[in-house]
Amino acid sequence: MKNVFFVFSILITGLLYGQKFKLLIGKVDHSDLSLSGIHVVNLSRANAVITDASGFFEISVQVGERILFSGVQFKSKELIVTKSVFVSEFVTVYLEAFVNELDEVILKPHNLSGNLSSDLSNAKIKKTINFDDLGIPGYKGKRKERIPSLQEIALNLAFVQVDIEAVYKHISGYYKKLKLKRKQDQEFQTMLKIIQFYGLYFFKENYDLEQEEVYDFVLSCKENTPLLSFFNQNRHEEVLQAFFSYSKTYQNSNVQK
Repeated sequence: MKNVFFVFSILITGLLYGQKFKLLIGKVDHSDLSLSGIHVVNLSRANAVITDASGFFEISVQVGERILFSGVQFKSKELIVTKSVFVSEFVTVYLEAFVNELDEVILKPHNLSGNLSSDLSNAKIKKTINFDDLGIPGYKGKRKERIPSLQEIALNLAFVQVDIEAVYKHISGYYKKLKLKRKQDQEFQTMLKIIQFYGLYFFKENYDLEQEEVYDFVLSCKENTPLLSFFNQNRHEEVLQAFFSYSKTYQNSNVQK
């Protein structure tokens, strides 16, 4: 009977947590200016995101919190998460352009003809042209080392196209370690997203964790529950239940230390 009551209390607590926090989905709007890269900051809990190319955003909120929207081209705007905002399925935040008025400037001619191409060539400005200048997409990140499959290496061997380095890396276990490192890097990024989503204040208020303890708590919870899977599937009630269930184990382990 006690076990049934314990399980029931965990479910009830998880539901209460699920109602307390919500992923607020919305969009910033302006008729003329670009809407990408607008900072959306939860001032009450210190978590933040930025808008995508179309101005859409998702941020964790609860009733009463203050959300600040800011961007270089816009005036800062604050949104209070009222009950009506909290229960809404989608919110639109209209931004106002920031106009920076400069002092009067007097322009003096410098042998300019008015012909843009001619004036540019006479200016003798040397500039390297890249894909941004031409308006075409290009990859700016660091390219990852390609891992060939064993089947690909076998085919190369059959046609006497042997990549000795690739064969050695497979035999030595290099590629296996590389795959593991990439998996660990991906898990690390997800854990940082979880901390950012809920905010440091959340872990302090609910589990009495200091700032330097938060990552260790999330890491330990990840190793003992399907935390990352829940978070990646936006199953936030189950994320909160995982936190709640594991917190007692974590606290007990710290006491034993």
